[in-house]
Amino acid sequence: MIVIADTTPLSELAKVGQMNLLRDVFGQVILPEEVYQEVTTGTHPAAIEVPLAKWIQVRSISDSQKLLELRITTKLGLGECAAIILAQELNADRLLLDDFPARRVAESRNLPVTGTVGTLILAKQQGLIPNVKDVLDALIMQGKRISQALYKEVLAIANE
Repeated sequence: MIVIADTTPLSELAKVGQMNLLRDVFGQVILPEEVYQEVTTGTHPAAIEVPLAKWIQVRSISDSQKLLELRITTKLGLGECAAIILAQELNADRLLLDDFPARRVAESRNLPVTGTVGTLILAKQQGLIPNVKDVLDALIMQGKRISQALYKEVLAIANE
């Protein structure tokens, strides 16, 4: 399975000590070089954990012109654009992406998108976490914005 990740799923899960859920759910995760640079800058938990994670692989985009064009036409961030382009280049099975405008662009390109919250649902379905609510609550306490409607919908999907 080829799984490409943007910065946010890594950084959000690292904040609550759950970054390894990405490995547990998906196995290997591939980051574009641009995302790796973004996520390893600073002193937040993901900046420390990502370079140590043997299950994370870093790849370069082969067509930088496509990256530039996507940035200009969509106004998305560099990491998001790089993740979308790399997912297309590698014909990814899954693209881990949270930003709503970026998700819309990825979906318009027929890329299968899952975010941080979707990963939690998969983790529970696979028996990797006992419940989604505790991790959701921890994410919210760390500043992750999750609407009340999404929160309720996710708990309903997770049967909680």
